[in-house]
Amino acid sequence: MNPILTMNSQSEGTMPGPACAETDQVLQDASGYRMELHEKFFGQINLKWGSYTNPSERVLTFQPDKTTIVSHFRIADPSPVSKSRQGIAEGQFVVYPETPGPYELYISPTGEKRCRFFELGLSEAIFHHLFHEESAFLSAFSKHAPLHMPSLDFTAAMSPGMYSIIDDMYHAPFQGRLKHLFLEAKTIELFLLQIGQLDKRSQTPAVKLKKEHIACLQDIKTYLEQHFDQPASIAVLSRRAGINAMKLKSGFKQLFGTTVFGYLHSVRMREARRLLLEEGLPVHEVADKVGYQYPHHFTAAFKKQFHITPSQLRR
Repeated sequence: MNPILTMNSQSEGTMPGPACAETDQVLQDASGYRMELHEKFFGQINLKWGSYTNPSERVLTFQPDKTTIVSHFRIADPSPVSKSRQGIAEGQFVVYPETPGPYELYISPTGEKRCRFFELGLSEAIFHHLFHEESAFLSAFSKHAPLHMPSLDFTAAMSPGMYSIIDDMYHAPFQGRLKHLFLEAKTIELFLLQIGQLDKRSQTPAVKLKKEHIACLQDIKTYLEQHFDQPASIAVLSRRAGINAMKLKSGFKQLFGTTVFGYLHSVRMREARRLLLEEGLPVHEVADKVGYQYPHHFTAAFKKQFHITPSQLRR
């Protein structure tokens, strides 16, 4: 029998005023499957960070108890092309209406590596409050027929800013009412970025990428993530990918929603933030580890990205 997970069990109106409730849970079985979840609930909004390992393919049954507008972000996936929960690849997100009733999802094997994701859940009331007919995505989404399982009709690449917002929400620097306001503001900011990405996709018909080009671009993306501390050039990367510079630049932006160097910058900034917060390294060491020769250049780039200097973040 497949395990049944009751999703979004926090019903509307049960929150104690403006407070933000947080929960942690672990789901696992004898096969070695293990999922760790951290959730924040406030008002009619649910934020969920998850990571899991899965030795062999499986099917999970989900049982939502109310309609929720879900945005699923695939942050890290060991598979080059994911057949995971929403069938999306690493670095992509999908928006879909999750309706009451059971549905099954295929979960692909991850081996010993971890798959990481983030989910934003909005009530129908919140979604309708954000609705505006000027958005092609919102207009199309509002007419989309409700389904009992995720649809890939509204999928796009994650932008660098989305990673930062998701990280900001996890490390929310406030408590009580201020925390509620901070998370609410970040939620709206994240959803606006999604609208922008999906509207852009609907307005600009993309040239279909060949499978071999997608594999090459995925390889370059992985290479940047593993060698972010080293100098990079389009000429060197295109030779590594085995495609010309124009195809590399246009294909990378089409597939991942950002430029090659925009993505490299995002990876460097995320790692810098982690080194400052989690390892407490001095600013000059962090600058060196993420590929900056001069600390003042790193400080300027960091402040532009996060609106705070590295030294202020450490304090």
